[in-house]
Amino acid sequence: MSSQSPVVSSAATPPGQDDAPGVDRRRFIGYVVKGSTLAVALSYGADTLTSGDSASGAAPSGRAAQLLGIPELADVVDLTDLLLLSGDPFYYDFLIRITPENRIRFELPRMEVGQGIETASVMIVAEELDVAIDQIDVSLSPAEIRRATGQITGGSHSVSSLWDPLRKVTAALRTLIVHGAAARLGVAPNQITTANGITSAPDGRSVRYADVSDGVEGRNDLARTAVPKDPSHYRVIGSPTNRIDARDIVTGRVQYAMDLDVVPDALPTVVARPPTLGGTVRSYDASAALAMPGVVAACEVPTDVEGASSGVAVVARSFGEAFKARDALQIEWNGGTADHLSDDDIIDQLRAINLPTLPAIPILTKSVSGEFIFPYVAHAPLETMTAIADVSDGRARVWTGAKTPIAAQAKIARDLGLLPTNVEVNVVKSGGSFGRRLFFDAAVESARISSIVGRPIKLMFTRQEDTKFGRARPLSIHKVQATYRRGGLLGGRGKVLTFDHRAATSALDARHGFGEGITAFAGELGAFGFSQTLWHTTQLVQYDFGLTSLLLNEKEFPVATSSWRGIYSGTAVVANEVIVDELARRLGEDEYAFRMRTLDDDRSKAVLRAVAERGGWGRALPRGTAQGLGLHNEYKSRAAVLAELRTASRPDEDARVTKMVVAVDVNRVVNPKGLEAQVIGAATDAITTILRTGLHLDNGAIRESSYGDFEIAQMKHTPPEIEVIFMPTNGDRPGGAGELVVPAAAAAIANAFARATGIKPRRFPLRDFYEEA
Repeated sequence: MSSQSPVVSSAATPPGQDDAPGVDRRRFIGYVVKGSTLAVALSYGADTLTSGDSASGAAPSGRAAQLLGIPELADVVDLTDLLLLSGDPFYYDFLIRITPENRIRFELPRMEVGQGIETASVMIVAEELDVAIDQIDVSLSPAEIRRATGQITGGSHSVSSLWDPLRKVTAALRTLIVHGAAARLGVAPNQITTANGITSAPDGRSVRYADVSDGVEGRNDLARTAVPKDPSHYRVIGSPTNRIDARDIVTGRVQYAMDLDVVPDALPTVVARPPTLGGTVRSYDASAALAMPGVVAACEVPTDVEGASSGVAVVARSFGEAFKARDALQIEWNGGTADHLSDDDIIDQLRAINLPTLPAIPILTKSVSGEFIFPYVAHAPLETMTAIADVSDGRARVWTGAKTPIAAQAKIARDLGLLPTNVEVNVVKSGGSFGRRLFFDAAVESARISSIVGRPIKLMFTRQEDTKFGRARPLSIHKVQATYRRGGLLGGRGKVLTFDHRAATSALDARHGFGEGITAFAGELGAFGFSQTLWHTTQLVQYDFGLTSLLLNEKEFPVATSSWRGIYSGTAVVANEVIVDELARRLGEDEYAFRMRTLDDDRSKAVLRAVAERGGWGRALPRGTAQGLGLHNEYKSRAAVLAELRTASRPDEDARVTKMVVAVDVNRVVNPKGLEAQVIGAATDAITTILRTGLHLDNGAIRESSYGDFEIAQMKHTPPEIEVIFMPTNGDRPGGAGELVVPAAAAAIANAFARATGIKPRRFPLRDFYEEA
């Protein structure tokens, strides 16, 4: 169930007060350059430390010591600012056509992967044009070079980035329609009313929208001056609305890439992959495969234009025939690039490069600390990576799910030696992403194969391929230490003096257009600079904890990575919030009361208060059951989660989350029903990564291969009671929501586990690893 109002009134800060108002381009570039400087400094500092005294735990000296008091960049300018500013020059570019049948044709320049932005955007168009939602036909825009960073889907910024441009472009279109109707009917524009695609004069005469306008297409910067509706007049925005594609999804009518029949005779294609990561083809014999019924072709798949082949593709009349032929291939493989590596090897190397925390001063201060280890995690969307490709006559046409279609277009063009204008990338609705479709592996590989075999193909990654050879959330370790002083002899409460977070992670791959677009906006920072900027514009300590610092170091490993649900926050926030709980207990305070006392943000206090009161924080619970709290502040939004967890009663059982209460403050809710679905999905993903599963690297091979051993949370693991609370609107622009709840829910589950078992959560998933208190 969901609730439109919290238990108590929000004490939220006035709109925009704490959200970096008026961050202009010049000021922003200064901050991003600061991020670049941090990258260089951290690289230097890490080299100094790893070659010096870091292994002995000695305090840093020289240049490295100067890094320890770096202010939190995210307090001033965060990732949402970065995304909105980098994409703003390209946002006012839409196709909104009014057809002869008086319907609205709308192309969405974003990617729909189940998060509901099609529905949210259609609600905005319907609101501003005064039409019903079912009068609008929506499709996804193909790659359009002119849109640049304005066609990226990621970072929980889609609705935020669409909000002003889409409202203003449609408001400007409505103004044109009104003036056209006024001229046609011979009345003043202020006498025209609009409803359901019809303009009307006071005397009852009417004109259809289609009779006075064809709509708009292309960049429309003049629309920036348009005035959208006042929120007091909203009749669609803010109303609980079913997904416009819900019925088609559950009845199987939605067509995903493999369902399309856009190219005659496009043939099913699968690829044989090496036994370990980075392996290449030494030689192969396809004679037995080619002799099998229905098999059309077999070819090596190059890793790039001139690189070694990473597999052998089989093209056949059906996927069944292709799979059988793939299994009949005789392939000799070269060793992989990760054959010498397992999880513990990577963890050891990450420990060696992690920067030290500030030392506690003996006698004067005490400390709480912990090292947290988070595994590689597969994205595991329900639909694996798929693509249709037709490369012929000096042109390439591709149909795929792509969150960065312009980058896919550029990569395919480079691979095939074509101009980007001769590469067509059509964006298809997809069944899930969680960050996976920021990359476009299947699109690029399908184009390579189609070019080699000389015919159109349908390429599908199997579940096993995508799990073993796809991309993963980076493995990471986090060392968090807080120093504190207890209350005096005459009373008074203890005080936290320092809070230091040091993260060392397998490097996050940003070569998907997302990183390039942002760094191009602020100057060429390079991959390392982007990672540091990303870290410092997303991570902050939202408590009054004295001197705080959060530093990141990364190392490249031959395991392909991509961001997963919150980029760094899905791990870093968990580590921070677990230490916050432990600090409270060390100081003899209730975990909720301690947070309320030390939080430095009124909006965060409001969401925390809401879940504590609605969830009955502190009430008596059965033995082996406990509550936990988690908070997150990102994307101009806030989330708090109260989770109740019951420990296993038998050795063959797992701990179970039995209840969750979630409060979110996203400034303005466009579609409450859609947001509630996102919140519940995010909470379920947190159960997956904290309690149930991860990927394991064994001598260069990923151990897991499918849902059978990469055990994502199922319906039976979802708490029977999830309550979602929406805080009152306190700002006009919606904040990000898609990934917001994952870190807060994950932290709440970890803290509930600790309170229920007395075990300190340190290595995840908790069913596999723990450290006794």
